Amino acid sequence: MAKRRLVKREKTRVPEYTCLGCPLTKSHSLWCHRLCVPKEGIGFCGRVAPHAVTGRTQEAILRFKLAQLRRETSAI
Repeated sequence: MAKRRLVKREKTRVPEYTCLGCPLTKSHSLWCHRLCVPKEGIGFCGRVAPHAVTGRTQEAILRFKLAQLRRETSAI
């Protein structure tokens, strides 16, 4: 009989595409349920919080509302 070689396997890191789940729901959910309050766009889990990201439309609405407030306060 031929001797079998033992293959030493190295520990690998978790791949980037692996979904680790939300730490606030004890990883029972695979997606963000928007439960945490993001700090500078980063959620409690350390990833980018989707509820902290604003799109072009949201930015435009905010700029418009701020411009309206400035016009109202300067007219008084």
